[in-house]
Amino acid sequence: MGYLVGWPTSMALFFIAAVVGYKLEGNAIQWRSFASRFRLARMTGEDWLWTLGLFIISMALYFGLGFTSQWLAQIPILAPHPLVPPDFCPGAASARVPGIFMGMPLVGKWWVVLVFLVGWLLNVFGEEFWFRGYFLPRQELAMGARAWIANGLMFGFNHIWQPWNLLLIVPAALVGAYVVQRRRNTWILIVMHGLMNLTLVAVVVLNVAGINV
Repeated sequence: MGYLVGWPTSMALFFIAAVVGYKLEGNAIQWRSFASRFRLARMTGEDWLWTLGLFIISMALYFGLGFTSQWLAQIPILAPHPLVPPDFCPGAASARVPGIFMGMPLVGKWWVVLVFLVGWLLNVFGEEFWFRGYFLPRQELAMGARAWIANGLMFGFNHIWQPWNLLLIVPAALVGAYVVQRRRNTWILIVMHGLMNLTLVAVVVLNVAGINV
């Protein structure tokens, strides 16, 4: 239950921080100005191809580097705390109990689906607006062409609460930051991030419906 409160709330804070930062820069509260500052450009055919390629690469990195979570978890300081639910531990796919999420039975709890959908939206837009839309252009002013490195590392280490997954997360974060800086379009990572995280939402919906996966 605590996760269902803490996750959407923390993601909402990223979204709020991005909007507040935008306003503190002295920008106008209007969509055209906001879209320009956060690089929410119209997606071209080439942008969609970059998005597809990025999604494939990210999935390949995620599954290809899955073994690193098991490896890092053997280091005491990086291992999951005993109270961490199996849903977030290494080998979560095989460790989790069908129909159970974070220790809570899901069957029939459709309100959990609503919370997850809200959390999913806040997660995707909150993190991407904050790290790629707000921070990346500022990092480019300070670091130029290498800004994507700092941005990718910053995004990756934002997940330090699960240190056993860092070698799983950081490479894809770096590739994503590079693509968005190259294409100057934040929508690419918003779409890719949304697709990556949609898997968990689908699992929750199926389990709530009584289809244990």
